[in-house]
Amino acid sequence: MEIVNRILGCLTKIKGIQSAFALEEADRFALLEIEIQAEKKSFMGMGKTYNSGIREVLRCPLVVLAITNMDFEWGCQSHMLLKKDDEIVGEEVTDPSRIKELERQENVSFLHKNFVIYKDKIDFPCDIIEKRCCFELPALTQEQCFLGLADYGVYVFCFPSTPGDVFLKNKYYGGLDEQGTGTVVFGFKECR
Repeated sequence: MEIVNRILGCLTKIKGIQSAFALEEADRFALLEIEIQAEKKSFMGMGKTYNSGIREVLRCPLVVLAITNMDFEWGCQSHMLLKKDDEIVGEEVTDPSRIKELERQENVSFLHKNFVIYKDKIDFPCDIIEKRCCFELPALTQEQCFLGLADYGVYVFCFPSTPGDVFLKNKYYGGLDEQGTGTVVFGFKECR
């Protein structure tokens, strides 16, 4: 339990994290079920989703939840991918220099200001409408390093769906769903 308390203390020192909690074992199953139900609904009316990140995190021996605010640094890893089979055909890009580079490429189309579709890899929008593609929410790695957190072991993290976010805030944050707050779930594959 001492390691858990140290990890929670480290998390609350990270800019943009308001609170942190150890996820109860029973809540892992409840959260997974909520994510499975959310995946059955289309994403913004555009197709199916799959939260592979939450699955990877929930398999870890230690899972902790952080409540974030608008100051939380999301990092440059892609939080959402568009896949056709196992190939990435679109992705969220947050690095401004990469966005500028992609804007100059003919085979790229922007679905949103920072979500690109690789036109040479997909029949857009037909592949999405006909559900040949899936939006995937992957686990993110220590490439996005949070100050001091790697001292406690190898970790991955992810973001739950909106229903998962609401469930976690209700259970661990007194039901507060203040504007600008979010949730991020960390899984420690091994602890030191």
